[in-house]
Formats: sequence, C-alpha cells, structure tokens
Amino acid sequence: GHFITQILKRIMNTSEFKSLLAKSEFTPKEIFEVLAKDEDWYIRASVAQNSNLPKEIFEVLAKDEYYLVRAYVAQNSNLPKEILEILAKDKNHYIRVLVAKNPKTSKEILEIFAKDEYYLVRASVAGNSKTSKKILEMLSKDKESYVRASVAGNSNISKEILEIFAKDEHYLVREDASKTLKT
Repeated sequence: GHFITQILKRIMNTSEFKSLLAKSEFTPKEIFEVLAKDEDWYIRASVAQNSNLPKEIFEVLAKDEYYLVRAYVAQNSNLPKEILEILAKDKNHYIRVLVAKNPKTSKEILEIFAKDEYYLVRASVAGNSKTSKKILEMLSKDKESYVRASVAGNSNISKEILEIFAKDEHYLVREDASKTLKT
C-alpha cells in the first residue's frame, strides 16, 4: 500500500497531471484555486484556458504576474465581462490586442481601444464584428495601413469607405477592400 501511495503522490505532482486537471471540465473549484497559484506559469496558463472556471479564479489569473497567463485568460471564450474590463487596463499591448479581439468585449471598451497608442490594438478593434460603424469610420482614416486593412476586412464597413479603400496607397488595404466588396 505504501509503495502505491508514493507513486500516486509522485504522479499527482507532475506538471502533466496538473495540466490535465487544469483543463478538465470536472475539476472541482478547490483544485482550480490551488492550480491558479501554482509556481509553474504553464499550469496557471492551462487553468486559464478552461472555460468552466468560476469568476474568482478568472480574477486571480487576470492579475497574474506573467503576461502569457493573462493572454490565455483574455482569449477564453467564456470570460465574464468584468474580467475583460480588468484586462482592458493591462499595460501590456499584447493583452489589449487579445481583449479587443474577444467577441465578448463591450462596445465601450472597443471605443476606448480605438484610440489606443498601439496600432495592433486599433487593428484588432477594426477587425471585431461588434465595432460600430462610427468607430470603423474613424479607424478608416488611421495613418497605419494595417489598421485600415483591418477596417476593410470588417463586413460592417460601408460600401462608400470600401470604394475609397479600393484606391488606397497601400496594397493590403486595396486587397482587403476588394475581397470585402465581393462578399
């Protein structure tokens, strides 16, 4: 009996086992609480990918010191809006990009992000299907061609703007505009 107990203890302490627990829909909240504070960021990131997490666990992970853990939280399809609001204030632009891409992100956050200093955040807003026509129109005048190309790829953009984009100086914008005009 002692030998089996030792083996089980050793197995349960492996990152493979912890990762399996972190990703399981049957893992109890108490286990998530422990795994969300694991010293290994990979385990915390595995927890962050689980769509069955209670809000409190998302909250802990949204404030994780390591940006990749927060990145996995931002990409979670079952993320509560309050957690997206926490992540929207992240200093790391990569996290803001992921929040801007999340389909659950509020129109208010998208509006704030439309003025973000980092062009990939603005481009992610431009690519989000929830972005209003007003914001898309504003982003259609962005100095960065990548942002304009993302606007051109958004199915909510007006035909008038797409026709202007068809003559844009940058080939990516022209290409995306012509693809959207065809659909």
